Amino acid sequence: MTIIIAGAGRVGFRLARTLSPKHDVIIMDQNEEALKRLNESIDALTLYANVEDPRSYEALKGKTYDFFIAVTDSDEINLVCSLIADEKILVKRKIIRLKNQFFAKSSIASKIGITDAVFPFNTVAESVKSLALNPIANNVKCFKGFPQKLISIRANTPNTQPVLLSSLASESVNIIGVDRGGDFFIPDAQELLQPNDVIFCFGTPEAIQALGEKLQNAPARKNRCGVIFGANTLGIEIAKALIESGMTIKLIEKDLGLCTQASQLLQANATVINSKYGDYRLYQEEGLANADILIAATANDNENIVKCIEAKELGIRRVIAINNDIEHYRLMHSLGIIALRGPKMNAFYAIMEIINSNVMVEERHFCGGSALSFVRRFEKVPFSLSKNPAPEALIFYMQHNHLYTSFQALNPDEPFTLFAFAKRIYEEGVRTWINIL
Repeated sequence: MTIIIAGAGRVGFRLARTLSPKHDVIIMDQNEEALKRLNESIDALTLYANVEDPRSYEALKGKTYDFFIAVTDSDEINLVCSLIADEKILVKRKIIRLKNQFFAKSSIASKIGITDAVFPFNTVAESVKSLALNPIANNVKCFKGFPQKLISIRANTPNTQPVLLSSLASESVNIIGVDRGGDFFIPDAQELLQPNDVIFCFGTPEAIQALGEKLQNAPARKNRCGVIFGANTLGIEIAKALIESGMTIKLIEKDLGLCTQASQLLQANATVINSKYGDYRLYQEEGLANADILIAATANDNENIVKCIEAKELGIRRVIAINNDIEHYRLMHSLGIIALRGPKMNAFYAIMEIINSNVMVEERHFCGGSALSFVRRFEKVPFSLSKNPAPEALIFYMQHNHLYTSFQALNPDEPFTLFAFAKRIYEEGVRTWINIL
């Protein structure tokens, strides 16, 4: 494929680095330093240009491009350059990143010909809300149109006797993977549960919650009050999402200007606290230690980690850190902190999922990008399924809302859905297999 990326910031750079080994990538920006870094490390064509200037697209005429991806830090620039690209060059699909939640609720993007829009701030906020509503979960992923979810849970209690991971499965819950010390793997039938394993379960939320309560040796408690560190755009969106779920929220911010803005936007729905210090005094004076859940949502991973450690030491049972840099994901995990992708990382994965998915197969990343899921619907069982065994992947088949581990249990003449879960290192083989069935 031939792909144009407008914006050479963190998201554009990572997209170019990931896509360039297999595709022809052109990246546009007027930041010479950013383009220089790209040229030094990535085999992609860089174009020094103002993406808002129609003349910048003259050199791109005469070809048809598979994707135009707008990922600058400005919603207005992303919208404008997508419109210009539509006028000046031939593009099959346009992907745009937008921060403003207004666009997520309006039809503006579709009206101006944007085929795919990603809203990372809104998506992160909804992910936090899902965790607040699922008090045993480390992460929650939904599959459109299916009651089953992919939910990860941490085994907090030490094992008094050996427990086979396979024994935790039931008709309603399937164990599809384990994150042990930051390494994801699909367990075999003899794999034993270890303390602090993060177990990825695929099944009904009710059954997974029951399993989580068993592994954590405690009933799930509803989250009623929460604390958010960071009144930036993300912190405000998270606050809105949690308020919608019925929670009481306190928002902590050092910057007085951001506090004023947050107070205006949230009004009486949240308590906004301006604090120049962030040590234990704050927890005592403001009663933060009584919170059910704490979310560290600043743009600094180190600060987020410190806030979560402080909260855990004071007894706040659920702590979430926004993970802005993938390099800190394993550290957060090892400290028992729930790590959620930040907006830029979220935008990257969302765009990669759009590019790699198609009309037949939906692709999703999970476990910090170290694992993938694939979903494909069939009208009937294809002949090739019996002749073409799956590569390194765990396969499930759903028909009439029942999950099966063997296609032979299916009615061959009725529609069904195939789910495949695999480690990231096997993605090419699994992707090829599921697409050619």
